[in-house]
Amino acid sequence: EIHTFEPSITNIKKLNTRFESDPLIKILPFAVSDTKGTATLFSDKAGSGLGSLTKRNLSHFNIDFNLSESIETIRFEDYWKVNLNERVLDIVKMDIEGHELKALKGFGKAINSINIIQFEFGGANIDTRTYFRDFWYFFKEYGFTLYRISPLGAELIKTYRESDEYFMTTNFIAVKRI
Repeated sequence: EIHTFEPSITNIKKLNTRFESDPLIKILPFAVSDTKGTATLFSDKAGSGLGSLTKRNLSHFNIDFNLSESIETIRFEDYWKVNLNERVLDIVKMDIEGHELKALKGFGKAINSINIIQFEFGGANIDTRTYFRDFWYFFKEYGFTLYRISPLGAELIKTYRESDEYFMTTNFIAVKRI
């Protein structure tokens, strides 16, 4: 069973078309954040993979975030309680263009019922002013072990180092310690 949160109207339409006949995939028209409400989704083009709740400055790549749309945000904890009956979740995959930490803060008690969280860290975190250190301490507080996904496999991150502040897109997994 897959619950996909997607705030972009263009991408919602694409996902609904692609998965409309699959009862195990649910497409939800929201951005996951630390609050329930409305926000602005900024992008360089409709359906862009760069869409973010932050108006990113990518002029050095000749990319302008000149499109915006009003979207709804939810706290994952609220969704988890009402729609998932507070059950244990095997894996959560996050690709929220710099807002992963905000979303994680909206997980509330649900964070304790997740076995694995995959998240990105990279250039979007420059625009949101979030650092790998923030993720390190967040996951340490909630009893997760962090791994960097590399071409050679998952690399255990034993301690935080300032050299971990590497803003080229990197994927990580946080695994709940048992």
